[in-house]
Amino acid sequence: MKSWSFTTYTVAAFACSGFAVALLIFNAATGNAMFTTLLPVAIGALVLGGILSVRARVLRYRSRDITKH
Repeated sequence: MKSWSFTTYTVAAFACSGFAVALLIFNAATGNAMFTTLLPVAIGALVLGGILSVRARVLRYRSRDITKH
């Protein structure tokens, strides 16, 4: 299985964060009708987006490490 690149991690992190924001907007638009369901899913998406973002940064820093050359 091929490992993910910096760009793949970045796009996935952006998608997760965008999904979380969309869920929160949908929740507000429905008047908190599904608050107990949508809020934990949105928080989970934000956490996953954060983890993917950190992984993307680690890959970027490793590829730019000039001390190993």
